[in-house]
Amino acid sequence: ALFWSVYLLALAPDVQDRVADEVAREGQGVDAAHLVLTRAVIEEAMRLYPPAFVIVRAARAPDQVSECPVAPGDLILVSPWILHRHRRLWRAPNAFDPGRFLPGAPPVPRYAYLPFGVGPRVCIGAHFALTEALLVLARLVGAFRIELASPRPVLPVAVVTTQPDHAPLFHLSARSVCKQSDTWLSSPQA
Repeated sequence: ALFWSVYLLALAPDVQDRVADEVAREGQGVDAAHLVLTRAVIEEAMRLYPPAFVIVRAARAPDQVSECPVAPGDLILVSPWILHRHRRLWRAPNAFDPGRFLPGAPPVPRYAYLPFGVGPRVCIGAHFALTEALLVLARLVGAFRIELASPRPVLPVAVVTTQPDHAPLFHLSARSVCKQSDTWLSSPQA
């Protein structure tokens, strides 16, 4: 989630600057609750590049999905990748638009957004992972302007998680001189 967030922000410098402004307004005492846009960027990155591209469940009892019967033990595949890009559920489904997750945006339809799964088997570390990614992204974008060092696009590969097809290089330039004791990420001048 953090990689894809950084990648998408490198492709959208205007959004990256807005995230940096949001972080700067918070100062050194960053409160995750106030990083609304930063969180929306991560949520949008997980919509476009869900950590689990597919979720597999075994049916416990007979059921029916659409017109297909489901027997106990049948494996059901749910693809967040497809669900998160479904044109009936999302406006401009392939576009990077963190505004979908900002306050005041239309609510996301139930079960249309499953980056950590859903129900009793939802990822137990979802809240921790989201908070950690939020704070790291805030510090990173607050300290550095991030650009891709190559125009070669990064394509997703479905392994166990949604991973990049190659490790792209990023060019980081300091947004401002930071004292090393004041931030996790210091500029080369610090």
